[in-house]
Amino acid sequence: MNEVIKRKEPMNKAIVDVNPDQFVKSLPGWLEVTHFVMAQRAGTAKPLNEDGSLPALTKSDLNTSGTQKIANDSVFSFAISAALKGDKAAFDKVEKELVALYGENFPGSFAFWHFKQEPDAKPETLDDYVGMIGKTMLEQGHFEPKDTWNAGVRFLEKIRGSNFVVELTGPLAQWHRDIWEKIITQLKSQLVDPDNNVPPIKKELEETRNDQSFIAALLLSAVAAVDQELTEDYQGLLKSVSRRI
Repeated sequence: MNEVIKRKEPMNKAIVDVNPDQFVKSLPGWLEVTHFVMAQRAGTAKPLNEDGSLPALTKSDLNTSGTQKIANDSVFSFAISAALKGDKAAFDKVEKELVALYGENFPGSFAFWHFKQEPDAKPETLDDYVGMIGKTMLEQGHFEPKDTWNAGVRFLEKIRGSNFVVELTGPLAQWHRDIWEKIITQLKSQLVDPDNNVPPIKKELEETRNDQSFIAALLLSAVAAVDQELTEDYQGLLKSVSRRI
C-alpha cells in the first residue's frame, strides 16, 4: 500500500535523525494508516472519506491493542535512537509534545515508562532491560565493558522485532563499532586476558558493513574478553544472525 510507505518514510527519517519535531508531526499519520490496514484485515475498517482520505482516529481507535502496539514500537524506536546518541533533550521533547497532543496517556506512553524506571527497579522483560539501559545512556552514565556487551545484545534483540529494524540497525552497528574501538584502545586493562582476547575483536572491527551480522559477530568475538556466560538462547541468536548468506 503506497500510503503506508508514504507515511512511514518521515517516521523513518525522524528516528534516524533523532528529530523530535518530525517524529511528533508524523506519528498521527503513521498510526492512522496502520490502524486502517489492521482494520481492513479484520474486516472492520471504516469507509474512506469522500475525498478518498483515511478516516481520522477516534479516542477509541487509539486505545485498540493493535494501535497501542504500533505506537509503543514507534516511541521505543525513537527512544533507542536518542539513547544511542545520548540525546535526552530530544527524548524529553517528544514526551512533552505527545502529552500536549494526546494527554497524559498518549499512544506510546508505556514505551516511555520503560525509559524512566527507578535505578533500583528489577527488570523482568526485554523492554525493562532496554529501557533501563537506554535511561543510563540518555543520562550519559558509565558502562563497564561487560555492561556494554549486555547493552549491545539487548538492543540487538529488541530492534529485530521492530517495524523500524532497518532504520535502527545502522546507528546501532555504528554505536557498537565506536564503543568497542574505545574499549580495546582506552579500556583494554578492564578486559580479561587482553593479549589473547582483543585480537578477535579487532578482526571483527575490520568489517566495514554496519549490519546485524557485524553486530552479532562482534558480540561473539568479545564474549571471552568480558567473561560473559551465554545462555543457549543468546548463543543461538548471535550465531544465527552473524552468519552471512
